[in-house]
Amino acid sequence: MRPNRRPIARSPRNRTLTGQGISPGLAVGKAWVYEGTIHRKPRSRAIDRSEIQRQRTRIERAVEQVLNDLEQSADQVEAELNRDLAAVFRAHQEILNSPGLLDELRSGLASELVDAEEIVQRVFWRWERRFLDDPGGRTVRYADDVADLSRRLLRALAGIHAHPLEEVPEGSVVVASRLLPSDTVHLSRRSVVAVLAAQAGPGSHASLMTSERGIPAVARLPDLLTEVPAGETVLVDGFAGTVVVRPDEATESQFRQRIAARRESDAVMRERCRDVAEMPDGTRVEVTANVGTAQDVLLAAENGADGIGLFRLESLLMTSNELPSEPQLLALLRSAIEPFTGRPVSLRLLDAGGDKPVPWLDLPDEGNPFLGRRGLRLLLHHPELLEYQLRTFLRLSREHEVRILVPMVTLAEEVATVRALLERAGRAVGIAELPPLGAMIETPAAALCADEIAAHADFLNLGTNDLTQYTMAADRENPTASRYFQDDHRAVFRLVKTVCEQAGDTPVSICGELAGRPAALPRLLELGIRSLSVAPPLVPRVKEAVRNRKT
Repeated sequence: MRPNRRPIARSPRNRTLTGQGISPGLAVGKAWVYEGTIHRKPRSRAIDRSEIQRQRTRIERAVEQVLNDLEQSADQVEAELNRDLAAVFRAHQEILNSPGLLDELRSGLASELVDAEEIVQRVFWRWERRFLDDPGGRTVRYADDVADLSRRLLRALAGIHAHPLEEVPEGSVVVASRLLPSDTVHLSRRSVVAVLAAQAGPGSHASLMTSERGIPAVARLPDLLTEVPAGETVLVDGFAGTVVVRPDEATESQFRQRIAARRESDAVMRERCRDVAEMPDGTRVEVTANVGTAQDVLLAAENGADGIGLFRLESLLMTSNELPSEPQLLALLRSAIEPFTGRPVSLRLLDAGGDKPVPWLDLPDEGNPFLGRRGLRLLLHHPELLEYQLRTFLRLSREHEVRILVPMVTLAEEVATVRALLERAGRAVGIAELPPLGAMIETPAAALCADEIAAHADFLNLGTNDLTQYTMAADRENPTASRYFQDDHRAVFRLVKTVCEQAGDTPVSICGELAGRPAALPRLLELGIRSLSVAPPLVPRVKEAVRNRKT
């Protein structure tokens, strides 16, 4: 790979590009263009049958190398960020180990009589097209995964071990058509000050990795590679989703002043992050954190979260080949949430199905899994799995202020069933005072019938990511539909308003990316939301936005 070999064509001063901010922040740096492909495409070479075994051996060795690289990538991301993001690379291992894929590579050598490089390109291109051409758009998200694996294998076959992003000079703004998972793992806050991508959505790997690392990023810039020459100075605003190319001295100076002011305000917010968040009229707003691992919990504590508003159980239950025993799960949870002893912790029941396979559970192959058996539907189909979690949560409630969240509620009777099972589990473990039971409102049906659901719940929690996905009919990880994934759209806010109005005296909290946007905060507070759950790094800024809310 040879990025940054394209000659610099001088662009007009202060040329402004507008895209979509996918990771907040401000940065100034030099454009470092990343092509993201093998610089010289391997030349197709015909082979005779005597060479088939040698080419097959080359592929098998490349597959073994890539599997080892994926394991290292997963371990690195889990150590530096969190286990949820590391799961991307574990999923890639499963794809590469797929018997169908490996059989197609082996049989292709014999039937098409081309070398290893060419058959890898052909087979992976066919797999990528299958995902991209899905009429329902259900599998588009997997196209990037297949493209990434293809590129990894080609690099292994070519004997390339170092990744170009490991050599990015300090102070660089990475400019790319798209960033695949194997790229994002090499992004370093020390050398990469910002990322610009032509293709990426708010739920893409680029968005998740840059956000977790605190790297500003702007995407949906279709002419990016022709508009931003290598080596050019660029100003990146990840809040507004804008990029200024080749700024003049005055413009750059003003932008640097904004960065300095932002750093000062961030320092002030960090000093006050453990204080309660009160609106100017004295009304208190609870600001909690969304977490999935023990590392996330520590980060939430450091940033002054009032509690854990959403603890995702998936990282504890879905990363091994067997289900932990109840004592094991209890020990894992007890250790993870220890920093929040004395503060509320909302534990969400396992939210599996959809795009989240469970290694130890034989799930049906569904044509459209997001409209199938996922979340609570899956748990009700496996009541023993549901009661196992409820008993563990109840035992933990002896030591911690536990709340229980029910994911993906559609019907009121579903919550009534969970409450009955919770009462039965309480009798089984000898606990009469049950923890509060909350229902996740993530579908339009649940939002429009919030009054019926509230009759069986102690509180409601609006999950705006899925609520937006189902309301706008847009998968947030599908770049072809990213313009439709608007969680601040009036249709979404009308559903939020409906829930708040129908809830009556039942408290309503909100999690999802919308809760972490200061621009959306006044509307949420006006609707009566008094509890917000956001990513741990956003807690100080959201608290400050509450304090500065204009009455």
